[in-house]
Amino acid sequence: MILAALSAGALASPFDPAPGLFRSRAARSENLDCERISTEAAVRRYPGLVQPERPRGDFVERDVVVCTERLARPGLRDPRDEAILSTLEDTVAEIAGAVEALRPDLAGRTWLVEAYDDSPRVTSKVSFAAKNALMTHGLTVSDRTPALSAGDIEVLGRMPPDQAFTGACRRYADSGALREQDVLLAVTSRDPRETVLHAGICEGGLWTWLQ
Repeated sequence: MILAALSAGALASPFDPAPGLFRSRAARSENLDCERISTEAAVRRYPGLVQPERPRGDFVERDVVVCTERLARPGLRDPRDEAILSTLEDTVAEIAGAVEALRPDLAGRTWLVEAYDDSPRVTSKVSFAAKNALMTHGLTVSDRTPALSAGDIEVLGRMPPDQAFTGACRRYADSGALREQDVLLAVTSRDPRETVLHAGICEGGLWTWLQ
């Protein structure tokens, strides 16, 4: 298990799971399952391993990234999942770059991230990687997840993907699930047979595909 402290969106720990001189990009993206939790939650979950924040603090918000090594050997994972995850770091870096280039006007907003895939493990990894990629570009990222009603989900689930994302974006805005200052980045496979991830943003009730 690796615990990496994070502050103000920047990795700052000798145990940072990011690739470096002695750890390749593939070693991180393929063999680690990571999640971001608050410092308070990390103290409760891993007593003695994480130091609680000082009472008065230093006015810097911190959280903790918890990474555990994947037990299955490379090659045992579903081939489609392997194809997506083996290039995940490059994919999310490209998406974050597209966000910054195409919509610089959204730089000061709060970004929420949703990932959609038939595999829960792929969904989790994609969401985590996309959040980190946005933070690397200096964007403010929230762990909040917008929610839809059961009725909305039932209706949208019968629509083709393009219509479903457009409809969901509109409902997020109408229901208040996305606040005025929020922007949602969604990363998904548009066809269960493909290994290419696509991304779009929802802002002000309007949906736009980035790629």
